[in-house]
Amino acid sequence: MKNTKLLYITCLLIPCLLLSDGFAQEYAARWNLPEGAKARLGRGKLNNIIFSPDGTRVAVSTPIGIWIYDAHTHEAVSLFTGIQTGEIERFLPTKPPEALTFSADALIVASAHGKRIYVWDTATGTAFGMLDKHPDTVKAIALSPDSTKLATAAGDWVVRLWDVGTGKYINSLQGHTGAVNAVAFSPDGKILASAGDNLCLWNADTGELLRADDRDLGFANRLIFSPDGKVLATGGGWDHTVRLWDVNTCTLQQTLKGHISQIRDLAFSSDSRTLVSASSTMLLWDVRTGKELKNLSTLQNEQDKVHQLMQPPVLKRTQKNSYRPTWQDDFQSVIFSEDAEQIITTSKDSGLHIWDVETGFWLSSFSFGAHSNFVGVLAFSEDGKYLASNDGFEARIRIWNVDTATQHAVLALEGGLLNPGRDLTVSQGIKKVTGQDLHGTIRIWDAETADELSVIPRERGLRYWPLVLSPDGEMLAGCERSGRNMMELWRTDGVPLWTLEGHTGAVSKYTFSPDSHIFASGDMDGTVILWDVQTGAQHKSFTEHKESISALAFSGDSKVLASGSGNEIQIRDVETGKMLGKLDVAVNVQALAFSSDGTVLASGDEDGLIQVWDLVPTLQEHSTFRGHQGAVYVLMFSPDGKVLASGSMDGTIFLWNMER
Repeated sequence: MKNTKLLYITCLLIPCLLLSDGFAQEYAARWNLPEGAKARLGRGKLNNIIFSPDGTRVAVSTPIGIWIYDAHTHEAVSLFTGIQTGEIERFLPTKPPEALTFSADALIVASAHGKRIYVWDTATGTAFGMLDKHPDTVKAIALSPDSTKLATAAGDWVVRLWDVGTGKYINSLQGHTGAVNAVAFSPDGKILASAGDNLCLWNADTGELLRADDRDLGFANRLIFSPDGKVLATGGGWDHTVRLWDVNTCTLQQTLKGHISQIRDLAFSSDSRTLVSASSTMLLWDVRTGKELKNLSTLQNEQDKVHQLMQPPVLKRTQKNSYRPTWQDDFQSVIFSEDAEQIITTSKDSGLHIWDVETGFWLSSFSFGAHSNFVGVLAFSEDGKYLASNDGFEARIRIWNVDTATQHAVLALEGGLLNPGRDLTVSQGIKKVTGQDLHGTIRIWDAETADELSVIPRERGLRYWPLVLSPDGEMLAGCERSGRNMMELWRTDGVPLWTLEGHTGAVSKYTFSPDSHIFASGDMDGTVILWDVQTGAQHKSFTEHKESISALAFSGDSKVLASGSGNEIQIRDVETGKMLGKLDVAVNVQALAFSSDGTVLASGDEDGLIQVWDLVPTLQEHSTFRGHQGAVYVLMFSPDGKVLASGSMDGTIFLWNMER
């Protein structure tokens, strides 16, 4: 499926690697919205990217569906979220496809979800076919070059052929000695190859087994024909080895060793003379001799890597979705430009990165839309016009225009590295940003100017997460993860305030009151402690919860605290500690938020359900919202209470209409 014509490298390298224009962003933000939602910000966690063979389209799979982008303009063309059959609409499972493939002309996309396969029209975003006769989870799919046949493979050792036009099952191909993990058609469509523990070549028309090799391939899950159809490459197994096969004889020609981790993708150059294989390293091979030509050992050259390690991180504010990759990430997929002078890769940072083959240096990066790993931090500006969100694990803060549902700005780190696996966080009002670098230093920046305001030196190896800024922007709290039962508070100018000790269980959640006078913390034993920020002393403690504290929220006047644990929410008076009420939620609560006037409470659970509760005159459920395809990690009301923002593990934010 990977044809080098797809890349349009000249388009990718020009300096206009920007987000889609505002109108296109706003239009896409309102596609396929669930009931009650005004807009969707962000487009979900990126799980896979594939390019159409003709170079006109790019498919990006996410937990919320499959986005199709125009390769020239980088604008979203359609979003696949469900299929229409008569009057019945059925939605995709709540996870990305296990396999995804384009037709040669980019008019259709096939995706596999569990035991079911969908066939989509890329122009309309609707499914016109559904295949669901697999007895086991589908692991691999491939469309023939003429788009008339679909090959599928699953864990039952059988390859199946389907008629794309009718959706009818054609044939079962049996001959494997284990699960089949990869399938591919030859460029002329006459041969179908399949691989897992062994390799089989089939007549694509009759299903006849032409040739096979039963040597152990180490559970190979990558399979690709050279553009001239003469060589077949397999890889991806546990032995970290690439193998090259003669298609005519099914004999092993070369065994390519050099990777030290799982091979994630393979690609041939357009002249079939060079192969690239990707894992934590990217290796170039001479196909004829099997000689290793180049080892691109990291996502960035060694000088750049040293620079990142030695230099302090610098925050930059831009309007672009363009950024530098981080060298810790593995390659996820690779492909050559048509002239074989560049290689395009994807990585876990949800970006596309372009590399120079001769030097091995990074040239540029960009992403299709705003794809985030997850959203765990939200903050409204004081006037409610903008919403800031973190970009899970990717050291970026995105700032959104709430009215237009478009991206207003990006705050991203350059140079230096954040604490691995941690992220930036932002204060309410979008005034300050903070994060901890690889050396342990906590840094605080001005969100508007991106100037560094202060640093809090800590010992190397001490990891504070999460970092939480007080609403007034004057204090910072963090929990050192090795101890986990105590927290530290600092002034944002770097002066230490208090070490808060009192929890017997590991601390699981903490937050400041809106007036920044009280600090609340909860632990995995179910204990909640309220602390006086002025003195560092305990104000109150509650032990009625039976499970780990997973959510805490203060009312806008700081007089009421809601705490979530398991499927129960407790509401208390902060001053007296008196229980004001209890609420039962569907499943484990993960997020809580009060409206600014304190009359409404919203809760989000691990299944993506949001429940909205009236607190006066009595406690009762007001409404429910369902749209996220993952746990709801954070909720935040706009200052006027008219909008509820929700951030999720699925990498999206919904803006819900709260006007009655």
